[in-house]
Amino acid sequence: MKIRTGIASAALLTAGVFVANAQSVGSNKVTVTGCPLPGVEAKCLVIRGPDNVTYNITDAKQKPEIGQRAIRLTGTATKKLSYCQQGVVLSNIAWTYTDQKCK
Repeated sequence: MKIRTGIASAALLTAGVFVANAQSVGSNKVTVTGCPLPGVEAKCLVIRGPDNVTYNITDAKQKPEIGQRAIRLTGTATKKLSYCQQGVVLSNIAWTYTDQKCK
């Protein structure tokens, strides 16, 4: 039992180091149009791009409504880790609603 606890502690410490060292990719601008979806973790938001890449949009200042209308967004792709554990994390997110309804 002590070995499992030690292994779990080491894993958490390592994850903390990676989070602390995460840096922005730079000017990797992303533009996506689609429907915002709930992430696998509570309070997480994602959107799927046309290339089936999942983007984490949880950092959006104002949260779009889920299941209403599609959004068009721009953001910067980063190498940041997120508690959402899903998708490419976007920062500097700006979005607007489109006329397209979500299914």
